[in-house]
Amino acid sequence: MEHFFVCIQFLLIHHPVAAPIIFIAVHTFMAVFFLPCSPMTLMAGALWGGSTGMAVSICAAMVSSATTFCLSRSFLHSKIEKFLLARYPKVAGLLGQVTIHDWKIIALSQLNPLIPSSTMGYVFGLSRVTFGRYFLFSGIFMLPLQLLFVITGHSVKSLLTTEGHWYIALATIVLVAIFILFSKRIYRVLCQLFGVNNGV
Repeated sequence: MEHFFVCIQFLLIHHPVAAPIIFIAVHTFMAVFFLPCSPMTLMAGALWGGSTGMAVSICAAMVSSATTFCLSRSFLHSKIEKFLLARYPKVAGLLGQVTIHDWKIIALSQLNPLIPSSTMGYVFGLSRVTFGRYFLFSGIFMLPLQLLFVITGHSVKSLLTTEGHWYIALATIVLVAIFILFSKRIYRVLCQLFGVNNGV
């Protein structure tokens, strides 16, 4: 495993510009096709570490969110709406929530680790929320989970490739696992704080 990360690190060093661009492109592709992007956030932490990984992951998430939102506002609007309402019946209720609570629903969608937030751009593109408003509040409220998953990815790499300080990495992973296990309860508390009854 350590040899694998050494090879990846070699590629990152020799392709410092291409590597993040490819990462962002893959992240966007996954969001467009309704694939979960959380593994990509973990990967950013493992590949680039804390600060750089955070920057790359946020850029990827913002580009993905903007792409899905714009696709939903494009000539594909009616097809996307028909597909989402047929496959996910709760989308209709969510659009009603957006009308009432506006940015709070955007915030909650970004703070819930069980929701594919980048793909949610499709849903908000069907609402009356402006692109600027969606982009702004998505960028603000994605930060906590981005930080959490990037640090976790970096900790997993540290646990697999180094002998020293492994206990710190292990403790971080355990704490994140506990957070995810209790995420529904935490999410309900957030809904109450935002004054949203049913949440997202």
